Amino acid sequence: MISQIRIYTINKGEMDNFLKGFKEDVMTIHQKIGVPIVGTWVNRAQNEFIWVRSYKDKAEMEAKGKEFQAAVAAAGVKLGGNVAKMEVREVEAAFA
Repeated sequence: MISQIRIYTINKGEMDNFLKGFKEDVMTIHQKIGVPIVGTWVNRAQNEFIWVRSYKDKAEMEAKGKEFQAAVAAAGVKLGGNVAKMEVREVEAAFA
C-alpha cells in the first residue's frame, strides 16, 4: 500500500472556504473515482490542512491521479486557489 500525506498551507483567512470546497468537491470526486481519504486534520495555528489518501500500489496511484484530474476538469472545479503551499509525501506501509 502507498499513501500520500498531503500538507497544505492555506492562505490566511481562507481556511473555512478551503474546507467547504474540499468537502463539497475534492471528497466527492474521491468517492466517485474510488480513492479513499484516510483522514483529514486542521492545524489552525499554522494555517495547515493535512490529509491522507491511499492506493494499493504505485500503478493505481498514477492511474487514479489521472482519473482525478479528468474528473476535476469535467466538473469544472478549480483547485488550489486558496492554497499558498503544498507538500506531498509518499509513504509505503512498513508492515503488510
